[in-house]
Amino acid sequence: MGFREIQWGAPGFEYREKDVSWYWLSIILAVLVLGLAVWQKNFLFGLFVVIAEVLILVWAHREPLPVRFTLTEKGLLIGGHSLYRYDTIAAFSVSEENDPHFANLVMHFRKKLRPPLLVKLPREKLEEVRNVLAALIPLKESEDSFLDTLERLVGF
Repeated sequence: MGFREIQWGAPGFEYREKDVSWYWLSIILAVLVLGLAVWQKNFLFGLFVVIAEVLILVWAHREPLPVRFTLTEKGLLIGGHSLYRYDTIAAFSVSEENDPHFANLVMHFRKKLRPPLLVKLPREKLEEVRNVLAALIPLKESEDSFLDTLERLVGF
């Protein structure tokens, strides 16, 4: 019996709704850091702060686009063009957070400097994908990184 591909669609990233106070707090913090840059006469850093704040404000309002994921016999295909081969993946883990519709499938790569790949996985596909991946690569206990915790705390 051959390998049966598993396909699903999910948002490209987790979107968190932000209220007006989040935006104001971000702007106030940027103005304080900009004031520090001017006080230190570091105008290049000041320019960086302005550009970074504009990008944060734009990206904070952006909602995720849907992405197509396919688990093939060679690896995980994302969007029809990015293939993550099984031989480059050291382990995978599944994080079931508070989202009632999606779980987080995390791919840990063999290269230590490469950050883990987080993929949204519909709960109805969770057991099927977990069983297929467990036959190919090791299952690792799920653990949140410091950046994951910080991102959730900040709400970005």
